[in-house]
Amino acid sequence: MAKSKWARAALTMAAVMVLTLSVGIASACTGQPEDYTVTFYDGTTVITTREVEEGGKVTEFEPVDVDYEKEGYVFNGWYATSDFTHDWSFDTIIDKDTNVYSMWSSSKEDTRQWLIAGSSSAGGPLAAIGWNGGPIEGENGNILTKTEGKNEFTITIDLYAGDQFQFCIQDDEGVWNTDDANGGGARGGQYLVENEYMSAPGTGLGDGQVNITVSVSGNYTLTLTTDAVDKNVGSITVVRNGDAPAVTVDRSDYTWYIYGNSAAETSAQSVLAGTNWGANVESLQYSAYEMFKTSDNEPDGTGIWMQTWTLAAGDEFLLAYCTLKEEGGISAQDGTMFYYPDIDEFNGEDAAFKKADGMGSNIVVVEGGTYTFTLTVTLDSATNTLEGSIEVDKTADILTSDQTWKVLGGRLSYAQATDPETGNLTIDESAYNGKTSVFANNNFGVGSKVQQLTAVSSPAAGMAREYEITLDLVEGDYFYFCIPVAIHAPYREDTYYTPAFTSKLAVAENLPAGVVSDWAWGNGGNFLCTQAGSYTFKVSVAADGALALTVTQAS
Repeated sequence: MAKSKWARAALTMAAVMVLTLSVGIASACTGQPEDYTVTFYDGTTVITTREVEEGGKVTEFEPVDVDYEKEGYVFNGWYATSDFTHDWSFDTIIDKDTNVYSMWSSSKEDTRQWLIAGSSSAGGPLAAIGWNGGPIEGENGNILTKTEGKNEFTITIDLYAGDQFQFCIQDDEGVWNTDDANGGGARGGQYLVENEYMSAPGTGLGDGQVNITVSVSGNYTLTLTTDAVDKNVGSITVVRNGDAPAVTVDRSDYTWYIYGNSAAETSAQSVLAGTNWGANVESLQYSAYEMFKTSDNEPDGTGIWMQTWTLAAGDEFLLAYCTLKEEGGISAQDGTMFYYPDIDEFNGEDAAFKKADGMGSNIVVVEGGTYTFTLTVTLDSATNTLEGSIEVDKTADILTSDQTWKVLGGRLSYAQATDPETGNLTIDESAYNGKTSVFANNNFGVGSKVQQLTAVSSPAAGMAREYEITLDLVEGDYFYFCIPVAIHAPYREDTYYTPAFTSKLAVAENLPAGVVSDWAWGNGGNFLCTQAGSYTFKVSVAADGALALTVTQAS
C-alpha cells in the first residue's frame, strides 16, 4: 500500500511541475516588457528617477520642472557620463537601468589667461608657437580673447592637417600649470565638440590633455568655454572660415637626434647621461646624439637614419630634429618628434621598451643595453606632414652574427703628426714624407682600397666571433675597426662611410709600444702608429655582444 501511495504522489507532483513549467513558458512567450529605472544625477545627488517600460523613452524635462535648482549655477544639459564626454538624448531607447548626469556651469568669472599651444610639421603658426612658448602677443600670437561677460575665449588661427594643439595656462617661461584648483588648467580632446575638421583619440575622464589633431587645413575660429569651478565643464567648438595660405618648410638639413633624459652618471652607462632634455653641446653635427642618414639625400626631410646607442634602464627619450638654443643646450623641434607608438618591433621582445606613464608617449627603457635604431621618415603629401617608423635591434644580436669588419684609416700630415696637441711625434720631415701608408688609398672608407678583416674559423672559448688583420704601419697612420655603413649628410654632397658598430665600444688594453689609442684628438677608440712595424689586430665578439680588441706586434 505504501509503495503505491508514494508512486501516485510522485505522478501527481510531476504533473504539477509540468503544468507549472508550461505556464512559465507560456508567460515568457507572451513577451511582456520589463520596467527599467532611469536615474538623473547632479554629481552624486539624485535629482529624480523615472520608471520606463522596455523600449520606451523618458518624457523630456529639465531639473527646474521637478523643483530642482542650484544657486549660482546654470543647467547646461544631460550627459551619459559623469565627465560629460558623451551626450544623452531624450530620444534614447531605454533597454536597461540607466544613469543620466546633469551639467551645471558656475556663474563665477574665469579670469585666467588661456593660450593655444601645439606643433605644426607643415610650418603653420603652431610651429612658431610650440608647446612651451609662454604668452605670445601680436598677429601670430597664442593668446585667446575673452568674450565680455562670458566664460568664453576665442582665437582665429591658420591650422594645417596634422597640426596638434591644446589650450593651456603658461607662465612667461612656457611652464604649464595644469592644476585647476590653483589657477591652472589644460583643455584638449575631452572638451572638443564633434566636428568634421578635427579629432582627438581620448575622450574619457582624465583625458582632458589629449591633443586635438587637425584633419583639414584651414583658417579657424576656435571657441573655448570654461567653468571657473568645475574643470569637467566646458567645450571647444570649431568654425572653419576658409582655406589657409600655403606654406613651405625647408627640411633639406633635417637630421634626427636622440633627445631625452637619464639618471645615469656616465656616458658609458647611457648616451643620455646628464642631458635632461637638452644636452649642452657646441655642435650637434658629429655629436653623440646624431643619427646617420643611410639613404640618398632628399630635400623634403625623408629618408632612413640609423645609430647605435647605449641606454640605461629608466631612460626616457624620443627621436627628433633638434637645433641649438641661443642660451645653450639643444631643443627638439615641434612636428618632427617620433615616439613610442612609432616603434614597429623589437625582435619580439616588447619588454625592452615601454610607453611613458601618463599621457605622454615618450619611449622608456625597461632593460638597459646597447641598441641599434633605424628610423624611416616618410612624407604624407596630402597633409605635408612627416611620419616616422622606428625599428630597434639589440646590438649584441647583430654583432654575434656573421658580419664584415673593415679598417678605416688615413695618415696625419707632418704638421699634425708633430704638433704637441695632436700627434706629438718626433721624426724628421723628409723621413716622414718618404714613407708610404697602408691607408694611402683607404681615406676612411671612400678610397679605392679598404682593408677587410678575416673571420677566425675557430674563435676562442666564450667568443661568438673573432676577426683579425695584420697591417704594416708607418708613423702617423691613424685608423679604427668597424662594420661600416655608407651614409649621406646634408652638409656634404658625396657619400662617405662611418662606423655602425665599432671597436670604439671597447677600449684596447696592453697595447704594444708603437700604437696608442685615445690619442690627443679625443676620438676614443682611434689608433695612432708612433713606431713603424707590422701589427696584428684581433676584434673579438663575446656571446653577449661585448667587444674586445687585442694588438700584437710581429717579431
